[in-house]
Amino acid sequence: MYQYIKGLLVDLTSEAVVVETAGLAYYIYFPNPYRLSDQKGQRVQVWLYQAVSQDAIRLYGFFDQAEKQLFLQLISVSGIGPKSALSILAYGDQAGFIAAIESENVKFLTKFPGVGKKTAQQIILDLQSKLSRLKSEALPADQEVIADQSESSQMMVELEAALNSLGYAKREIDQVIKKGDFSEVDNTADAIRVALRYITLK
Repeated sequence: MYQYIKGLLVDLTSEAVVVETAGLAYYIYFPNPYRLSDQKGQRVQVWLYQAVSQDAIRLYGFFDQAEKQLFLQLISVSGIGPKSALSILAYGDQAGFIAAIESENVKFLTKFPGVGKKTAQQIILDLQSKLSRLKSEALPADQEVIADQSESSQMMVELEAALNSLGYAKREIDQVIKKGDFSEVDNTADAIRVALRYITLK
């Protein structure tokens, strides 16, 4: 099993990077390869996962070890293979993805390529119990806070949609979100209750 490869980045395609080392060039499937465009012609380090199937042996590469760890968690989910996991990583919102699992936000998860409602539900079922590990392994330390912030922002978006469906004007909704006390709220249902209480008492 490979851990990583160090070599010359000789080419990029829409799906992969080509890294040359010791006279061999490796075609490595990579989430959003164009992230490495400015390093073409330079030495790079790419973290690796080798997938062996009946018809092929493929290498999947990652920008850093944190991205690889999230990939490994994703392919542990029933129904998600390496290609699907790579598509999710290519979207580039790891913090939002983890926050959506934590808040059981199926709708948010279905925005990722190849993730339908059933797959989103399976992701939540399989990974929610591994959230602590996901945050510590799949996110750099400085992004764990971002995941929490992303969850909070997501909750506010859902709150705004709920108040809008109840007939409140945008100006009134904006005022509630700006001035309401949501510091101890950890889900959308409670946020709606706090918002309605604020509207009633103001």
